[in-house]
Amino acid sequence: MKTRKLSDEIAISLPFTETDIGGTNSSGSNDALHWVSMAEFQTFLCLVELGTWNATDDLDTCKLEQATSSTGTGKKDLTTSGSGSNYDTAAPVDADGDQVILEVSADDLDADNGFNHVRVYLAEAGNTGVDNVSAVYLRANARNAYSNLNVAAVTGSKVYVSVNT
Repeated sequence: MKTRKLSDEIAISLPFTETDIGGTNSSGSNDALHWVSMAEFQTFLCLVELGTWNATDDLDTCKLEQATSSTGTGKKDLTTSGSGSNYDTAAPVDADGDQVILEVSADDLDADNGFNHVRVYLAEAGNTGVDNVSAVYLRANARNAYSNLNVAAVTGSKVYVSVNT
């Protein structure tokens, strides 16, 4: 019996690393780069971590959005951001190393209406100075073995290493 490896079950992506949202106020607001498909996965987790961060600023918006395509068609909120919301802005993260973990199931998406892509949306409304933020996406519980898809890039851009390969 062949045992499925962890790489058969997950896909990891770094949609952005050390992006300065100070001066631009948002990361991912109108771009099409950070959307990922949930078509082959049951669970999505996003880890957001603040890097160099201006002490007078807060991460004002931190939410997941869903869309019907990888370009963000029909985007709408999947989680909320505000006072008393999923990401409670009454107690926001606001210092280097602070983290927010956002997690949803594919069952939480409006799949009946074609929503099968997700992304994180971050913003700092009254920013001053440098406000760096990074995010990691982890899609898990693959419906089919995923390791071949994880390494389907140009040779050398992704390398798969295992004791049994």
